[in-house]
Amino acid sequence: MMRVEVLESEGEVARRAAGLVRAALAARPGCVLGLASGKTPLGMYEELARREAVLSDATVFAIDELYGVPRSHPATNASYFRARLPGPVRVLHLLDSEAADAEAECARFSRLIEEAGGLDLVVVGIGVNGHVAFNEPGAAFDSRARLAELAPSSREAYARQFGSLDATPRFGLTLGIADLVAARAVLLLALGTAKAEAIARAI
Repeated sequence: MMRVEVLESEGEVARRAAGLVRAALAARPGCVLGLASGKTPLGMYEELARREAVLSDATVFAIDELYGVPRSHPATNASYFRARLPGPVRVLHLLDSEAADAEAECARFSRLIEEAGGLDLVVVGIGVNGHVAFNEPGAAFDSRARLAELAPSSREAYARQFGSLDATPRFGLTLGIADLVAARAVLLLALGTAKAEAIARAI
């Protein structure tokens, strides 16, 4: 069942989202989370840290990653999650930004999710253009984990971290739409009026 909530501030969104994550952690020992990076969920991670959320029994999958970038680059999800997830995590699974074979890497990641029993909760933001993870507008609803080409607007959002648009990666590894909606619950976050149209299209 879909439920839409419109809240008054980014702080309220962060608190509400953190509360839902905490509820999922409490409801199922060994909870399996699929988490997004970026600015949208940042307040949620900060709120989880303030509330001393315990992820030591959780398995976390980062739902996407830039491709062809050193793992240590500050723009990678590997760097993002190691800096921002509150406390120790039982297991953190990351897509390998340096994988020699992107298709094999996506297959490996999908197997890990299956072996974990599937995703209990996915928390993901939505871009102004409507992208979810690295599923750009027009991605097939039945799409699975894959190497995806980034839209120009997505690359522009990363350009500052790479010094120029030319130096910004053109591809990312991502779970597909079908992978995300297969989760037992999906929390889609959006901040600001600029994303209202994208949300309207998504629902």
